Amino acid sequence: MLTAELSEKILVKRNKQLLQFFTNNGYDVRLVGEKQKPSVILNEMVVLSCHVKQFDLIFTKEPFNSEIIKIFKLKDELVPSSREIQETIEMSTHRHIYKLKLVGHDMYVVGFNTKNSDAVIEKESYPVFGKHNPKVYFDREYIDKVAISLIKDGYNLDII
Repeated sequence: MLTAELSEKILVKRNKQLLQFFTNNGYDVRLVGEKQKPSVILNEMVVLSCHVKQFDLIFTKEPFNSEIIKIFKLKDELVPSSREIQETIEMSTHRHIYKLKLVGHDMYVVGFNTKNSDAVIEKESYPVFGKHNPKVYFDREYIDKVAISLIKDGYNLDII
């Protein structure tokens, strides 16, 4: 059985290889969410319909769908071509992401000063703004609630 420390090292290595898989082929991606099952954000616009299991990158037809289109091995020395990756991405339907932007500034909500993510709606936290790595939302209804709450508090925000 793996120790927690070894398991953590494996996850860090796997996620590093996941990032390199895309960036070495010219893609602008970042990982968000849990280390064990990160979401892959492409061009700060969509979350790709893919997931990682051990060292396999599994693309599915649609989000939350089990129909597998392609599996890439992250450990292989044989790196697929950019064209093969692009074709795989184009065969899938991906989810749009949403971000909160401060109107008139190149600043986004990057987080909140609390550990409770629902606290913003409950007036228990305040937004933190930054230029890089904006907080992403996958659910339009939820970001609408967050935006309304922050706008009522005097923040001038757009959902993008």
